[in-house]
Amino acid sequence: MMKRNSIYVAALVLVIQSVFVPISHGDANLIEQTCRQTPYHDLCVSSLKAHPLSASADVTGLALIMVDVVKAKATECANKINHLLKQRPGDQALSSCKSNYNGVLVADVPVAIEALTKGDPKFAEQGMDDTVIEAKSCEDYFSGRSPMTDLNNASQKLGAVAAAIVRLLL
Repeated sequence: MMKRNSIYVAALVLVIQSVFVPISHGDANLIEQTCRQTPYHDLCVSSLKAHPLSASADVTGLALIMVDVVKAKATECANKINHLLKQRPGDQALSSCKSNYNGVLVADVPVAIEALTKGDPKFAEQGMDDTVIEAKSCEDYFSGRSPMTDLNNASQKLGAVAAAIVRLLL
């Protein structure tokens, strides 16, 4: 299922590249230029360069790739939460986190992909901003450091990077 979704996002990137006039298509420095305008430059560059389609993507394509990265991290978080809930059934903080990341995966990410695909980046920005809020809320459910701290922090940063890239399209 996850591979199919990644293929779907990659196909969307290709469709968008062929339909929309690229902002700086062919510019070898587009990733660098784009990432300079995000709050986590190095994370942005490493996340985008790890994706094979990023070298030929325009800004919309980069935004779609980053949304896919956010989705992968949210999936990782959801999987860890499910694993922890097996060890700690009834843990209210973990159950709340599960609900948060479920919202990211079934609402925020799909809305962002659809919005970018349809050329309405405002809703994509809102979806990525929501992922930051959901990850922070998950962390706040715990007193002190949670078993999700590292993943929540990564999710917050990736969501912030994705939102910043989407804002470039507004």
